[in-house]
Amino acid sequence: MRAFLLITLLSATFILRAQIPIADARTTAVGTTVTVQGVVTSGAELGSIRYVQDATAGIAAYPGTGSAPGFTPSIGDNITVTGVLTDYNGLLEINPITAFTINTTGNVLPAPVLVTPNGVNETTEGSLVRIIGAQFANAGSVFASGADAITSSGETGSVYISTGTGLVGSAVPAGLADITGIASQYDNSIPATSGYRVLPRNLNDIVNSGAINAIGAVTQSNITTSGFDLSWSTYGSSSSEVQYGLTTALGSSISNTTPVMIHSLPINSLQPATFYYARVFSVIGPDTAFSPIALYSTASNSTGVIRTYFNQAVDHSVSSGVDAISLGFAVDDTIAAYIDRAQFTIDAAIYNASDNLLITALNNAVNRGVQIRYITQGSNSNTALASLDASVPVWPRMDNLGSGMHDKFVVIDADDAQRAWLLTGSVNWTTSNLFDDYNNLVFFQDQSLARCYRREFEEMWGGSGPQPNGANSKFGPYKTDNTPHLFNIGGVKVESYFSPSDHTTSHIHQQIDSAAYSMRCAMYVFTEQSLGSATINAHNRPGTTVQLDVEDAVTAGSELWTMAQAGVEIASHSNDGVLLHHKYAIFDEGTPHDPRVETGSHNWTVSAETVNDENSLVIHDATVANLFYQEWHALHATVNSISENAGNAVLDVWPVPASDHLNIAMPEEMRDAILTIRDLSGREMLSMRSVTAMTSIDVSSLADGIYVLCAASGDQRAQRVISVAR
Repeated sequence: MRAFLLITLLSATFILRAQIPIADARTTAVGTTVTVQGVVTSGAELGSIRYVQDATAGIAAYPGTGSAPGFTPSIGDNITVTGVLTDYNGLLEINPITAFTINTTGNVLPAPVLVTPNGVNETTEGSLVRIIGAQFANAGSVFASGADAITSSGETGSVYISTGTGLVGSAVPAGLADITGIASQYDNSIPATSGYRVLPRNLNDIVNSGAINAIGAVTQSNITTSGFDLSWSTYGSSSSEVQYGLTTALGSSISNTTPVMIHSLPINSLQPATFYYARVFSVIGPDTAFSPIALYSTASNSTGVIRTYFNQAVDHSVSSGVDAISLGFAVDDTIAAYIDRAQFTIDAAIYNASDNLLITALNNAVNRGVQIRYITQGSNSNTALASLDASVPVWPRMDNLGSGMHDKFVVIDADDAQRAWLLTGSVNWTTSNLFDDYNNLVFFQDQSLARCYRREFEEMWGGSGPQPNGANSKFGPYKTDNTPHLFNIGGVKVESYFSPSDHTTSHIHQQIDSAAYSMRCAMYVFTEQSLGSATINAHNRPGTTVQLDVEDAVTAGSELWTMAQAGVEIASHSNDGVLLHHKYAIFDEGTPHDPRVETGSHNWTVSAETVNDENSLVIHDATVANLFYQEWHALHATVNSISENAGNAVLDVWPVPASDHLNIAMPEEMRDAILTIRDLSGREMLSMRSVTAMTSIDVSSLADGIYVLCAASGDQRAQRVISVAR
């Protein structure tokens, strides 16, 4: 007993001596194990990371691979944390966390340090800061997830809005604001010398400080061929005014000086399928609040036909009246048939191409006198392009950021209302994608949407001419939000977003948040953390069914394990020889609550949001939603469930992730269970019989990845998603 007490006291003395001020830890070499103590200044709103601050400085603590489980302290907790100093894209953090203790709770947070934008730097990184009298660059719009530029005291800076803060979708102050948040950094250059930003934690961290009234989100409605309405709200009764025109110079205006808080003005006598710049503003005495200038579209005189196709099996037993079409081996023939209709122009943005039939269709169009422009990702093989007519200009994106130019769309005859078509979906022009891998196609006979996609194409092309202009060409993070986002296509509401400029993830997040009855996904890969959290929240809403079918379940950073642990129903399609290449989600299908589909080229990943060129559509239509559901229902019957804790018993497993051995605790009545570990394709990897309620399995032979642990004893069944990482 004395020896035990002596060891305990010596251990406590060692921890006490090892504990250092955070300021000292920040000057210690990366790779060193440190112990610090401080108050937690952020919670789950910023994800799993926590910021910890003492009287000397602040630092990030991130529970990465190899960390002690259960690191979820709350704001105001005083904690002691031990771990390895790591540099993550310029941010100094403790990762992995090898030990932590919550000492007390409910502590007063440190007072924010008053800084100007230039004061958000290495000295304040990790600490609470406050910027007074900041002006947002996108004042008068609404917050999306991602970075927002600000100015204050003649300096420029950046605020980063996380989806968990509750700020996404709220009004950006039209006037001056005081901003409180964590000083952080994200800069993937070496060495990291920029990328400093403030991370607000909730709605209370951004407060209007000027007398000017704030404008909420500007919404467009009643879209016709000759006009539309713009609506907004203000804090306080004020006038309603709109300036609009065909260029950013605007030039035309309409107003109503009656003071109101809810504003709406119709803009009439416009041209069909035409884009108009507009900004709204309201006046109270000497104060005026403007929205940003944005682009809006009228409806077209096209037919508004929307055609949906799939290349794999569909299930008509769940049809609501219009049966889904599976093209089978006629996918390239179908695309070629639409290309054959082109009389004037074809603009194709295709990630990769190896199908010669489609290239032949383009060559035939050249022979008819059609002007063709073609954009692709330069790092791909694109073997079929060797057969493309030499007169067709091909413009490749040449950097190696993410997947690069990942779009999949074709615009045909955009200037002819009756001939204009947009062809898009998830399919690349490769043999495997066209015929083997699960994919969808959606075609629109609509001039306004075709012109929208042509505008995106020409931003990458560098102009409107027949040849690309390298000096003006913009790809990936260099693009701007320069297209309309809302369309009336034959009476169907359609939203259009391009990445990275349009904050697509925020708009997908909004669709998940508004799912009232169901959310069903068919997804190639899912690594975007905020969408994972939103999916878990949807699963936890009473009466909402959430089901995910995913191809790449074991990719680095996959959200599937976290979602499965939370009870989300997930099914894997790995290792069957073909890819589930879809990127679609169906919301509230078969209900009166806005049935809709989100589809396009945009995988639910960070790269799709930040660096790739991607296109995404939200189609608000009951028929289209049911067509996708017919395909999803057929697909879902072929995949293997990896749902967490399925069965009637509960398993506890640790460590998470496992390295050499996985420890398992079961109910006593299951002590003689058969334990089986399967990969996500259902293949058995290990099996053994337990003899006690506490047992251990040697997993050293398993490759790093995600697996399913199954336990069976009599009529007792249980399973857990586990992971192996070294």
